[in-house]
Amino acid sequence: MLGSVLSCLMLIVAAIEFTLHLVPLDLFADRPYEALGHFHTQDGPFEGNAEYHSAHSFGDLAALGNLPKRRLYHGVDFTTDEFGFHNPASTADLRWAGILFGDSFAIGAEVPEGKTLSVQLTTLFSRPIYNAGGYLSFDVERVRQLSNRLNLHRGVFIYEFHEAHLKEPLPQSAPVQSSWRHRVALQMFGPEGLNRLRERLSSLLDLRLGLLAQKFEKTVENDALLPNSFASNVVEGRLRNGDWMLFLRSRIEPVGSPEVAIGRWADFFSWASRELRSDGLELVVIIVPDEFTVYQPLLASPRIPTHGDVLLGQLERRLRESGIPVVNVSPAFRAAAAELAEHHEYIYWQDDTHWNECGVTIAAAEFREQIGLQPLPGFIGTESRPANRSELKTALPSNCESEQTTPEITTVRSESSQRETLSNNLERRILH
Repeated sequence: MLGSVLSCLMLIVAAIEFTLHLVPLDLFADRPYEALGHFHTQDGPFEGNAEYHSAHSFGDLAALGNLPKRRLYHGVDFTTDEFGFHNPASTADLRWAGILFGDSFAIGAEVPEGKTLSVQLTTLFSRPIYNAGGYLSFDVERVRQLSNRLNLHRGVFIYEFHEAHLKEPLPQSAPVQSSWRHRVALQMFGPEGLNRLRERLSSLLDLRLGLLAQKFEKTVENDALLPNSFASNVVEGRLRNGDWMLFLRSRIEPVGSPEVAIGRWADFFSWASRELRSDGLELVVIIVPDEFTVYQPLLASPRIPTHGDVLLGQLERRLRESGIPVVNVSPAFRAAAAELAEHHEYIYWQDDTHWNECGVTIAAAEFREQIGLQPLPGFIGTESRPANRSELKTALPSNCESEQTTPEITTVRSESSQRETLSNNLERRILH
């Protein structure tokens, strides 16, 4: 009797799961990574030639901490190319000046598609920059394969290095030997077939019922019916201006053996630079600080000191000593954050770990300023500087995220005032 009941329940669950798999995944997802990351291509982190659109996306920290009251909703339009990277769908006939590689900051899902880092860097080069951002290891062989597919035999390889990488192991500097099982499977299915098989098996593990269960769990764990067990994932800070800002708890923890980490990464970049140069690619490293490093000095009650800016400055010096072009945006980010916070404006989303459009704009301006006259292939940034302040203003975003959900904050600046503040901040660094 019990066996019959269990069998019926299993059949019912399987039928429900099969039915839910007929529903597009984006109905279960709040961000592009969740909707397009399951059936990723062999090359990229996302499904190829796909689109994701949402009018109610919100930050990953609000999701990780299960904090509905801290969600800042915004629209997202996300397009992938045939290789599964965040580029316009049609890229086959373009001639590229270089490749942007990195993590989610390089992907740029949190900013308008026309304002991502790769798009803004494109204005500094004679030809467009390909966005190869994703959750992929810096594998030189992977880079070679991608550059060959893009017919890029001379150009730049821009690596977006986020501060969190200091806590992570180094990428493999040599190809990993595949097992005999992998070689047999490769002969049976071929590279494309094996990748598709992996995708299907991965999708089976991602049950729609599981996603619904997670949503239900977060709904009931609202500190009213049940305690919120997700809240420990994030830390809510209060800035001196009265605003709140969320931080990822794991990012606040200090780097273990920082000197060793900096030395290892500096040595790795020196090796990677030599390897890429043999293929006609010039390595450029753009260093991006963590949100906590940028806003910790602005907290009303700083509980944990951060030395992130010091460590990133040390890495910058090591790379310059090795002759590797490097752009460290940390000082500019801290200065801009302090100035804009006075007007309740930000360069990172308050409910997310990532930068917003203003942050990307400042990073692109710092790239132009710090690279200067270095002889990079296709770089024309010094020749295309804005001639005056009015031209600079037209290139700036209309606002630096100033949405607030706390009732005590009511000051919202006008669009013209917002542009004036950011223009003055960038003008001192660009038009000097």
